[in-house]
Amino acid sequence: MPPGSPRRDPVPTDARLRTPMAVNPKKLRPYDQPPKVRRPLIPNEPDNAATAFLVAALVWFLLATGIGLLWTALQLFPDQLSLHLEMPSLRGVITFELSPATTASGFWNSLFYGWFANAGFAAVFFITPRVLGRRLAGETLASAAAALWNIGMLAGLVALYVPQLGVSGAGALTEFPLPVAGVLLLAMLLANGAFWRTVLTSGERLPYVSIWYFGVALLALMGLYGLISLERVLSVTNLFHLSAAATALATAFYGRAVETLFVSGVAIGTLYYVIPRASGNPLFSWGLAMLGWLLWLGLSTLAPLATLVDVSVPFAITQIGNVATLMLVVPAFLVVANLLLSLTGRWTLALSPGTVQFALVSLTFLVAASLLEAIGSLGSVHKLVGGTEWGLGVRLFGLLGTATLAFLALADHAFPRLLRRNWGDTLLAEATIWAAFAGAALAGLALIAGGIVHGSMLADGAAAAEIDGTVFWFRLVQAGGISLSALAAAVMALNVFLMYSSARRAEYVVAGDAAALPAAR
Repeated sequence: MPPGSPRRDPVPTDARLRTPMAVNPKKLRPYDQPPKVRRPLIPNEPDNAATAFLVAALVWFLLATGIGLLWTALQLFPDQLSLHLEMPSLRGVITFELSPATTASGFWNSLFYGWFANAGFAAVFFITPRVLGRRLAGETLASAAAALWNIGMLAGLVALYVPQLGVSGAGALTEFPLPVAGVLLLAMLLANGAFWRTVLTSGERLPYVSIWYFGVALLALMGLYGLISLERVLSVTNLFHLSAAATALATAFYGRAVETLFVSGVAIGTLYYVIPRASGNPLFSWGLAMLGWLLWLGLSTLAPLATLVDVSVPFAITQIGNVATLMLVVPAFLVVANLLLSLTGRWTLALSPGTVQFALVSLTFLVAASLLEAIGSLGSVHKLVGGTEWGLGVRLFGLLGTATLAFLALADHAFPRLLRRNWGDTLLAEATIWAAFAGAALAGLALIAGGIVHGSMLADGAAAAEIDGTVFWFRLVQAGGISLSALAAAVMALNVFLMYSSARRAEYVVAGDAAALPAAR
């Protein structure tokens, strides 16, 4: 060994022959391992239910608009795109049918029960603890409701395309099999239980106006769906039967009532929260808000009577529904005026993409859709466009406009708080606004214009082939509108993904520690 070099001890022979150990034996001692945390099957942290419902809503929005594209394609090319498959099973042959009827049913069910219902429940469970200043009393119940609701929705959507599982002759929103209806009713019951426990134990004698809208909406959805399911149970057990005409009337009434009481109620309640909260201003007038709620409650309850068009129904009842539909313009204008006045001094927020811009576009659609429904309830207009694409166009205009943009405003406001991410307004938010606005306007106005043209051609005695050829182009524009709505859903989903994956974590005070919403002046 050269002098000055470091000394190296030889490796013992037995050490060289030993096999190297894959693990450190000290790590095998049980007292060195941290104790395992037992997590409940249903989590109970704050905002779990709101997060689950809102994420599910965004997924269903994507799915619903995708099915909507397929629905419009089948309307345009029914013979080329329809599909009928038969698969053998232990109980016979199972049929899978892709047709304009099954796809339309899938679109409306996924839109109402998937997108609007999930977003509505998310709004209820996100906003209620914040305006009451306390944590949700039944977080576990609400989380269980989210799981049951979406499991039932998936099963129901699959059943719609299998004629043996669905309910023949039912309406577009009442075709789920009875077991699926039972699961959805249980989810509604749990959601109502969590909401009302929170409200009744909060000690608030006059809670914020959003709570009033949410309470009516939740009870209306559960009551209406319970009644329509009870009729089917009685029919299956041969205890009570409705005639085919009565069943059609009840289904039409149910669809319209769900739209006016649940979807509209939760959307307006959401707007009453996000605009004052995002602007930092108090609500302009409590009295104006409660007057609008009372008028909305009475008129929205009576408006579905307009769907009972049959010789067996007295003319006066149908006219009451038409008058209520016409008068729904009044509470719509009260809501818009109250919320616009609440933005006094913060109008610059309307120029930047974000929550306020979503909400203002939703208010614009609220006024426009109310005016269109009022015009459609007039006798002379109904005589011209009744049975044409007009009614469907007004429906899409309101649903893809008012409700969708209100819930997108909620998503823009709530997701950074639910995911605990520091995420400002981006170009993706502006792209979502423009795509949703253009999609609702194109889809709705194309069918409204198509209905006017269709009615005029019928009045002139045009041939059916000529009418179909003309309406084809309006349906093509409708397809473009639904495509833009699907683009809005995709961009919003991308925005949420980037928020979760790349934004910095931020501290956020959960409901129960924060103050309630500023009171009205």
